Amino acid sequence: MNDFQNHPLAGAVDLDSAMTKLWAFYRKYFVGMYIISVVLALLTSLVSAGIDTTAIQTVTDPEEMLQIMKGMAGPYALVLLISLVFGVILHAWVLDKPLGEPGFAATLLKKSAFALIPYLLVMIVLMTIGMIMTAFGLVLLVVPGIFALFYIATVTMFALPLTLAESHNPAHVLSGSFTLAHRNLWPNMGWVIVVMLIILVVSLVIGAILMVPFTGTFLKSINNPEEATTLLEISRNPAYIILSALATSLVTPVFPILAFILYFRNRDEEVQQEAAPDREESLKVEDLYPKTPDNQ
Repeated sequence: MNDFQNHPLAGAVDLDSAMTKLWAFYRKYFVGMYIISVVLALLTSLVSAGIDTTAIQTVTDPEEMLQIMKGMAGPYALVLLISLVFGVILHAWVLDKPLGEPGFAATLLKKSAFALIPYLLVMIVLMTIGMIMTAFGLVLLVVPGIFALFYIATVTMFALPLTLAESHNPAHVLSGSFTLAHRNLWPNMGWVIVVMLIILVVSLVIGAILMVPFTGTFLKSINNPEEATTLLEISRNPAYIILSALATSLVTPVFPILAFILYFRNRDEEVQQEAAPDREESLKVEDLYPKTPDNQ
């Protein structure tokens, strides 16, 4: 593991200090993160705009519906791939930009390329586990299902920081994600839930404001969300695509920043606990006295 003790996101001990570090980092390094986020949003929006979701709504034949869904698989897979690639790049930027090392751009792309495949494998496993846990929890009761969703989201937060900072071994990343998540499970989940709720509220407000030029009024877009969201043509409007990319990119960097705050906090505690026994064993009571022939 590299030494990131001086990283500006290291050292958070509670939610207040975590939010302080998150906001300070966001303001200081906003431009670079925002550019990456805008490119990500534009690419995913352009690909998504080409997916005709209205066709499946009027089809009743199962075979025809299956064929339509197969045709959508490619574009949706491309959206996921774009999100994955730029997600890795954004996390690598958050990790390495504050270090100020020379050749940052080349290092960023190289590190992102090496991390992409291991992270993809880890995400496949985590998403599979998450879907099984969530489905099983929802079958029992709604609350266990929601808990499973937040739990797997918390574990997933550690996957990419581990991949970029420590190892490209998927097994190590997978086991390490669970280990670090469980080191302070309830505080970790609490931090993730608080940030997710904040992002959700901000995203809803941004989405409603974006609808104003296309639905008439702000209140209309809130009171009639179905009318605003079912208009497929809005999502294909170039003006809407650009405005949406510029607006949503304001919140995209938050989760990578939070991921490294959580990683540094729990990784530092793990290192300190591993080093503590060594320090205790290095000094014994008899070492305080000069050795004699009787105690040698």
